[in-house]
Amino acid sequence: MGQETVLIIEDDADVRAFLRDAILRPAGYRVLTATDGPEGLERALADKPDLLLLDLMLPKFSGLDILSALEQRDCHIPAIVLTAHCSEETILRAFRLGASDFLQKPFTATEVLSAIEKALTEDRLRREKDQLTLSLMRANRRLQQQVHNWIALNNIAQAVVSTLEESEIFRRVMENVNRILQVEAGSLLLLDQETGELEFAVTLKGDAARFSDFRLKLGQGIAGWVAQHDEPLLVPDVRQDPRFYPQVDQFTGFRCRSILCVPLKAKEQVIGVLEVINKRNGPESPSFTPGDLELLTALASWVAVAVENARLNRAAREMAATTALRQAVTTLAHHINNRLMAFLLELDGLEIEGPVDQGTISTMIASARRCVQEISAILKALDRLEGIHTVPYVGTAEMIDIEEALEEQLRR
Repeated sequence: MGQETVLIIEDDADVRAFLRDAILRPAGYRVLTATDGPEGLERALADKPDLLLLDLMLPKFSGLDILSALEQRDCHIPAIVLTAHCSEETILRAFRLGASDFLQKPFTATEVLSAIEKALTEDRLRREKDQLTLSLMRANRRLQQQVHNWIALNNIAQAVVSTLEESEIFRRVMENVNRILQVEAGSLLLLDQETGELEFAVTLKGDAARFSDFRLKLGQGIAGWVAQHDEPLLVPDVRQDPRFYPQVDQFTGFRCRSILCVPLKAKEQVIGVLEVINKRNGPESPSFTPGDLELLTALASWVAVAVENARLNRAAREMAATTALRQAVTTLAHHINNRLMAFLLELDGLEIEGPVDQGTISTMIASARRCVQEISAILKALDRLEGIHTVPYVGTAEMIDIEEALEEQLRR
């Protein structure tokens, strides 16, 4: 019990005075009174008392009408109904409309105080339960979002060490960035060191990824400004920002309202920008917050590592492909040139000897046929290798070891 407010809605002046002066005020309650239904409803809605002491039989409209009106207005005030002669059906209807208890007239001070304390205690417990439930729901949502973010961060970490193609790495990274920030779309733009332009490496809207060579010059648009100045930007309304470049909307195919954009850096150098567009909750939702900008800045460091790793993987694959091609060419040159040179030497010998007979011609034809078969065997041996093993050739050059496979083909 403290300074709770009790509204007495009672048309009998004696009962009103008894409740107010003999019971409630001495017990420390703040007391409000009303003498009929309309006044009682007005005071209940305006003053929001902690408890109603409500006579069911009132002028103009009844206590049940007041309870019904409060329920329709979603105004939940615990009420103790006061009645002298009421049917069981009326009492039950009062409880269905939200009454906490009822007192039969005449009642004693002890009965009134006991009923009031019980009703207020139940109401306090109900409100505490509702508040606890709300707190648990909020904590659960925060926990779910945290788990959601951890999963997305783990996916980005996997992309960082992945050896997938660049386009797939970029798509996976943006998918998880968009998921963490809960945005409609996001783009990864990379700086072309030769032209000094930003190229849209990937734009992801929902599940649809778009890869394009659409470019922005440094300083052009919000992304171009971020890359040029090496500073993050939070733009709540792009239509009010002179740096906004409307052609980007035409490229992405949807209307941009707000943007977060941060630089991507590797070795203290800007290598691109990361931007996310429009909160996912719709056009009436709040804009991005400084917390969102801080989160995207942290994610940008992960994305920069993924970009650098993808580039290194591509360079390694290109180098490996070049090395493999060089080794294959060296192998073919070694084996085929040897046989062709041997055949050419035979032809040179015939030319030196002069006119030849039919037997010599047949021998040369057989030699030519054998040379062709051996060259064919070389190509088949190279094509059918199950594993690549190299051997030194000349200097630092290497060639592919096909001796065993070649012998097998020649036997066939």
